[in-house]
Order: sequence, then C-alpha cells, then structure tokens
Amino acid sequence: MPYRPLYHWRRTKIDKNDIPTDNDWSGYDGDVCIGRIQRQTNGPMKDQWLWTGGTIRRAPKRLLPHSGYVGEGREAMRAVEEWYHRQLELNGIERPTD
Repeated sequence: MPYRPLYHWRRTKIDKNDIPTDNDWSGYDGDVCIGRIQRQTNGPMKDQWLWTGGTIRRAPKRLLPHSGYVGEGREAMRAVEEWYHRQLELNGIERPTD
C-alpha cells in the first residue's frame, strides 16, 4: 500500500509564469512549508526523488541531514514529513492539533 501523506502537498509554483508539474511538490502544515520534493529528470540521480526539509522560522536548531534521495515520490513525502516531526521535537515545538 502506498504511503498516505499526513500534510497537504501541492505542485510547486515559483511565480505567476511558472507552470507546475508532477515532478515538483511542496508540503504544507497550514501556512508553514515543511519541505519540497523534486523528481530528478536527468543526471546521475535521474528518476530519483530529492527531498528537502523546509525552514521553520521558530526552530533555531537545524536537524541534519535535511535532504536526501529516494526512489518514489510518496517515499520522498514521507521523508519530509518524518524530518519535520523530528525538527519540531528537537526544538521543543508542539504542533497545533486540527
């Protein structure tokens, strides 16, 4: 069974001229961007998914590593979400309940 994301994911749109694709997604916890995933379309990591944890302004301690590669898009979402949870815990931040 594929991983079911815990947060809202949408295609990344950099500006009004950018056309979102299925290869680039950003995850959100409310209005906080928790991270981004991008399918690599060429180079040595072709067809791998790069995941990168976002910057949480109220979290002064940065958990490393905050990026990596996995083989599937949903696994990249999982990596970002798990990193986000560990980042909050490291900084003693409680996530508001919905």
